[in-house]
Amino acid sequence: MPLALALPMLAGVPGAAWYVPLGLCVFGFAFAVNSSVHSYLVLAYAGSEKAAEDVGFYYAANAVGRFAGTLLSGALYVLGGLPACLLGAALMLAICAMITLALPERAASLARQ
Repeated sequence: MPLALALPMLAGVPGAAWYVPLGLCVFGFAFAVNSSVHSYLVLAYAGSEKAAEDVGFYYAANAVGRFAGTLLSGALYVLGGLPACLLGAALMLAICAMITLALPERAASLARQ
């Protein structure tokens, strides 16, 4: 989604700035669905004996990530405007997807414990 929003801006498509509010509506829907699945996965990956500790660690890491993302997006905006922010978001999403694909399946991770 961020890449699809950034490319028309970089290409100089007239009215490309209007794509942002429309794209944010689509992104908001996808984010809501993803958020519910994500909350489930946090608990599914948490061990039953240390679930509170695992969830607490997740929320601490989440807060650090949000803080770092806010700083990085601000720096990207200063350096290159909205297209740079969107390209940075697309890069981070690609990195996240690669990390996610490398995660072990639940059954496999339990068998190793």
